[in-house]
Amino acid sequence: MTVDLLRIIQNMFMDKYSRKDINGQFASYFNRIIGVSNKENYDDILSTLNKKCYENSNVSLIFDGEIPLNGEIELIEYIYNELNSMNIFNIVNEDIVIFDDLAINTAFLEALQYTIELSVKNESFFNESIRNNFITKLIVWAYSWIKNLDYKNSINPKCIYYGKINKHEIYFLIMLYKMGFDVLYLNPLKEEYWNEVDTDNLSKCYVKSSITDLESFNIKTHRGHEIEVVETVTKQIEKSIHEELFSNTGMYKPWKFRKGFTKSVLLDTILEDIYIYWNEPAKLRPGFKVEDMVVTVPSIFYKIDGQYCSIAENQKILKHCLNAPNTLFFNGGNISRDISVSNDMFELMFCQLSDGTFDVEEIKKSRVYTLGKYNEELQDLLLNKFNQFIKENKILKMSFDKKLSLKLLALILYLNESIIRIIDNFDFVFSIPKIVIYLNGEDTINEWMVILLCYLHNIGIDIVIFNPSGSFNINKYIKENKIVINRLEEIRYDCKFDEIINYKQSFFSRIMNK
Repeated sequence: MTVDLLRIIQNMFMDKYSRKDINGQFASYFNRIIGVSNKENYDDILSTLNKKCYENSNVSLIFDGEIPLNGEIELIEYIYNELNSMNIFNIVNEDIVIFDDLAINTAFLEALQYTIELSVKNESFFNESIRNNFITKLIVWAYSWIKNLDYKNSINPKCIYYGKINKHEIYFLIMLYKMGFDVLYLNPLKEEYWNEVDTDNLSKCYVKSSITDLESFNIKTHRGHEIEVVETVTKQIEKSIHEELFSNTGMYKPWKFRKGFTKSVLLDTILEDIYIYWNEPAKLRPGFKVEDMVVTVPSIFYKIDGQYCSIAENQKILKHCLNAPNTLFFNGGNISRDISVSNDMFELMFCQLSDGTFDVEEIKKSRVYTLGKYNEELQDLLLNKFNQFIKENKILKMSFDKKLSLKLLALILYLNESIIRIIDNFDFVFSIPKIVIYLNGEDTINEWMVILLCYLHNIGIDIVIFNPSGSFNINKYIKENKIVINRLEEIRYDCKFDEIINYKQSFFSRIMNK
């Protein structure tokens, strides 16, 4: 965060002339920064931002966890009543005057028009009254907060929003951006709703490697100290261009790391984060990084015990997990063949080295080797990950002796072909392959399949296990804090996958859920 956010702050407060591109065009910023890179100096960076806004208070807004609705009730009622006689889909031509300057007022109406059309497209407004209440709020917010800013300043107006945010507030930020504001959204913990609202992808999201408590902006800025950084404008622009093109965009060529390696780290999330991160590529998840040809993949390893009281809610999260690309579903715990170690396989013991790992090239020469039909990169990944897994053993409670190592190697050599294919389609920085398991009734997963799941997680595969009965004790095999386990509202010992996935709500139920 030290470099990225501090750089964004510096660039934001440059004058409009210095920010023009080679074609003489000025473009405002719209950035979302989720999480933190460095917890130690995050407060200092926020304090620096606060100081910059204070020095430029005539063009700067800061919202700390909410946008207060400051308008008098008479004003709110007046605007709402006027909207009832207006064509909101042609609001640019309606008699709405907030700003004395005609050009600024026109820019506002055009931004408002865009925001209204976007909200109508995205939201299920039950009637015109609810829709007009929302539009009224946008106008009152504009009147309360942006009417008196200095739009003639050499620095364009800024809006900083820190903390939790609702949908209406996101629409307001979008409207400000369309007016020419620099908009910066900060949340050191997580984000919500943005993908549902900003469907035109106006904003850029940068997810950082760590998270921290969501204290108020005021508390954090008072605790922090301003960072003094002095750089020439030329140097700022040079770095800004480099970051826009390369550093912060996550621009990677497809299959750039085909001959590389993965390092899996557990994405420690709450259950609601499944909706946020499940479909996110590796490069946009907290904890992602690239060092040389090693890609750190923040992957999900989650067990959900029990279920929601609402069948619809259970169906919703199940479908969300199943509908992701490159996903395998298993209705039960047998994800692959449980291969016994045959007499022929014992020749693989001669491939074992003094440190307990196996000579990959010697394995490939064995008569029992089965992966030769796949490409070399895939073979090397599977076998080298096997070596790393048994050597480091960061996740399993049992130790890898020769017998256990040979058993796992046999499981890998005869791994379910569907699993091999999703691994082959794994471009490490992009979409992450997934395995979803549903345990019917009081079904469990045997020890060898658990070991295999841990091995697959070590590659970087996302894994979610639905266990409505809660009967399966995976902690018997896995070390503490190596898998996220969440217990829902009720335990069901007779629940079946088909019962959940085929559930159909009544019309009334659907309306109530909305």
